[in-house]
Amino acid sequence: MTDLDDTTDPKLDALLRRRFPGAVADDGFSTRVMRALPPRRQPLPWLLPVAAVVGTLLAWLALMPSPVWQQAAQEWLQGNLGAATAGIGLLMLAVTLASCAWSLDEG
Repeated sequence: MTDLDDTTDPKLDALLRRRFPGAVADDGFSTRVMRALPPRRQPLPWLLPVAAVVGTLLAWLALMPSPVWQQAAQEWLQGNLGAATAGIGLLMLAVTLASCAWSLDEG
């Protein structure tokens, strides 16, 4: 199946470049539109750390009644890292990696 969103097809790119004589004259329309657009908003530097802390607290509150979480906490406090601790650790690692990949993809 062909990926229709793929814009890096070299054959199509070469064909379009060969048949396209140049930019279409727009009498400055593109420039006027770009000037009329509002300036790009700057990202808020505090938003990501605050969202991470809030998400962590909400996840902790959601998992508190879970027997697996209680078992993992008990194992961790005793210094005996067992299956529950490993499972929770792997889950946290997976969520962290997924959120990092998502944030990198969003750019």
